[in-house]
Amino acid sequence: MTSRERWTLALWLAGIAVAVWAVIRFGLEPVTAALGIGGTLLIASPARSLFQRTWAWSAERSEGAQLDAAAAALNHAIERHWTTEAGRRKQHLAVDRIPVLWDTVREPPSRTTPAGDAGPLTRHGTLDALIDDYLAHPSRLVIVGDAGSGKTGLCVDLTLALCRRGDLGRIPVLLQLSAWDPETSFQDWIVRRLTEDYRFLGDTVKYGSGAARELLVHRRLLPVLDGLDELPPEARGQVLRALRENTHLPTDTVLTCRTEEFHATTAEEPLPDSRTVRLLPVAIEDSLTYLESHFPDDLDRWAPVLHSLRTDPTGPLAAALSRPLLLFLTRATYQPRGSSPRDLLDDGRFPTSEAIEAYLLDMFVPVVFDSPPVGADDGNPGRPARHWPAPAALRYLRFLASRLDSRRRAGEHGTTDLRWWELRELAGVPGYAFVVIPGVIGTVACCLLGLLLFGLFGRPAFGALFGGSVGLVFSPLLGLVRTEPPRRFAPRRSAQHRRLVLRPLLLDLGFGLIGAVTGGLIAGLLYSVTYGIAAGLAYGVVFSTARRFTRPTEPKQAITPLRSLRDDRDAVLYAWLFGSAAGAGVGGLLATAGIHKARYDLVFSASPTLTGIAGALVGALLAGAGLGMVVLSTSAWGHFNTTRWWLAWHGRTPWHLVTFLDDAYRLGVLRSTGAQYQFRHASLQHHLASVGPAVSPAPTGSADQTAAG
Repeated sequence: MTSRERWTLALWLAGIAVAVWAVIRFGLEPVTAALGIGGTLLIASPARSLFQRTWAWSAERSEGAQLDAAAAALNHAIERHWTTEAGRRKQHLAVDRIPVLWDTVREPPSRTTPAGDAGPLTRHGTLDALIDDYLAHPSRLVIVGDAGSGKTGLCVDLTLALCRRGDLGRIPVLLQLSAWDPETSFQDWIVRRLTEDYRFLGDTVKYGSGAARELLVHRRLLPVLDGLDELPPEARGQVLRALRENTHLPTDTVLTCRTEEFHATTAEEPLPDSRTVRLLPVAIEDSLTYLESHFPDDLDRWAPVLHSLRTDPTGPLAAALSRPLLLFLTRATYQPRGSSPRDLLDDGRFPTSEAIEAYLLDMFVPVVFDSPPVGADDGNPGRPARHWPAPAALRYLRFLASRLDSRRRAGEHGTTDLRWWELRELAGVPGYAFVVIPGVIGTVACCLLGLLLFGLFGRPAFGALFGGSVGLVFSPLLGLVRTEPPRRFAPRRSAQHRRLVLRPLLLDLGFGLIGAVTGGLIAGLLYSVTYGIAAGLAYGVVFSTARRFTRPTEPKQAITPLRSLRDDRDAVLYAWLFGSAAGAGVGGLLATAGIHKARYDLVFSASPTLTGIAGALVGALLAGAGLGMVVLSTSAWGHFNTTRWWLAWHGRTPWHLVTFLDDAYRLGVLRSTGAQYQFRHASLQHHLASVGPAVSPAPTGSADQTAAG
């Protein structure tokens, strides 16, 4: 805690102590009047701006040591994230890495002669040689290849190699281009993705204001852009134009694309002074070595396949297994000893390599869900939390893939990003679900709360009617609020905005209005108009400021889908605690200072101390539940729960959707890029989105979980 934070906390505590003393010394009504008059004069006075500047947190622009600290933290977070991803993709062990070769398609004039003592240029070889050459001779690198040729795997390896060098002037940032919205400038999109995926950069105390943008402006970021081909044709040209003309983007940016799409794009938007390399098909000898090394004790079962690869190197099977993705899928599909790899030699079922590809893509999901990885009891990170029947898992994933592909066909952006807080729009859940479901839950909850409170004064029927009316009015209205990005509890101001942002202000005022009207009516009906005004002001302030403590801000680590969801859930729980604390104070004061002015007698007799405690408990329950429901109904987590209930009711997804998505990630069907999931490969997403399975159910048995590029 900084000295400024300590002073702020001390001032708050001192103010609370003075307020409590004044109420005890002079009574509640005079203090309420004085505070109301004083607060109005302060808000209307010219000194208000001075007070705001003094109270506000300073957030100077990032520079010097702050920017160095941000660069070091970002480099560490990126290395940690992609080390985990490489482990899940099984790229960290030599036996799991598929040998892929490359050659040079185009060499820019600036690279024809090596500079200094960097060593000779490399124009073909292994992926390790390409990475070493790029590190020694930095220049814009374009990697082309067919689908499933290992482009993404190469990006992961290159990102880790750059991170491990510790050069804080070239921090690699691996980004999926499919998430880019062409209506947003390319530079702004990079900054936004960086701040979304690594939210600790929003810590203005440590790193200053706008750390992500300053890192980009000072050319300390090295974008590694994967999947140009996933964008619509017109957007691809915009990316190349940005790389060519944006002075804030480094000249050694890395870009991947499928071969045909890249040549078609550069025909209209050339990318001069860039080196283009092509990933080659896996050699037959390397495919044989890969399979033999993974099944050394089971070669008899694989003998027909190995023989076919040796004797027919141009056949459909050899063509299919020349792609790293399909070579891995073959290994995963036929890992169970009860399966028969020789089925792939059936010319009637698989006359072409495309037919083999469709079959292997069909088999992948059933195999991994039917056969969790071995060593599950030893804390294996690939162990799923639950058992999911393969047909049901396949149905759920097909639905999600089809919704993502519908965006691609419509030419929208984000065609591969599965964001949990945007599932409502992605799945097409009707808007009335977000009015009816919160309305029913809110009305029932408010009815019970009113029954409890007014029942203490012998008016249970009126309390139930009053609470039900409040829930019936406000709950559906809150359901109309647009979904917000995930939030996180932050007991401080994260930044200062010079301009007035209308939507957050309206939400704050709306929250305050709900608290003021509800709290004021309850206190006014049970006590007096004066107490009603005091309680209304107190609850209005509490409800309106609750969102100030649930701003998007920095977690301690790089963000993940599961962590961002838990952060948003925790923000709702913190709002409940915040409301409970305020409600306990108001309820305790009303129960002690105003008990003799209550309109109705309590149904029980107790000492003033016990009465105050009871009032504090009831106030905590009412305010906590009320504020919790208000924040929940407008939070990303609340909307997500409504969405998953709706989808589960209609059989589109499981009831435990969060667990299912995390298990799919653990099993290698999905991958994590920041706060969103993606299918591990675009080919898998597109295939799952196709109508109907291509072949019969998957083989049974136990499979070892691996992954490939």
